Amino acid sequence: MEKAFKRIVVPVSGSEAAQVAAKRAIELASLMGSEVLIIHVVKKFDIKKYGEISHEDALSISRKMKESGRGYVNYIKELAKEAGLEVRTFLKEGIPAEEIVDLAKKEDADLIAIGSVGGTELRKQIIGSTTDRVIRWASGIPVLVITFD
Repeated sequence: MEKAFKRIVVPVSGSEAAQVAAKRAIELASLMGSEVLIIHVVKKFDIKKYGEISHEDALSISRKMKESGRGYVNYIKELAKEAGLEVRTFLKEGIPAEEIVDLAKKEDADLIAIGSVGGTELRKQIIGSTTDRVIRWASGIPVLVITFD
């Protein structure tokens, strides 16, 4: 019997919701014998925003944010390796939902397992969320949303 999920994309952001989702994704990957693709995306908008607040240059802020992202990715990578899983990691800069979906498509992923924090409907309608965008843009790739409140 062929595996249902050969490759699972697991986005991590450093939030508690992302950690909970990543741990659940690792459990699922263990059951299925899936490869785990862990991705962290540094938001371009945040680099600009923090630059305006701190007066640091964009390159310096980008480096600091990537270093934090590397920590998030490595933490989940170690959990996946402890579970005996094949793991690859990706650290990108851009629009998170776009980078997550692009990775899933390029790597021929069978599933995106992503965390979501509960929020008001008004907030979601006004600004949306990365999870909402991933669901809309994934076109043909199943998305497992693991909620956290």
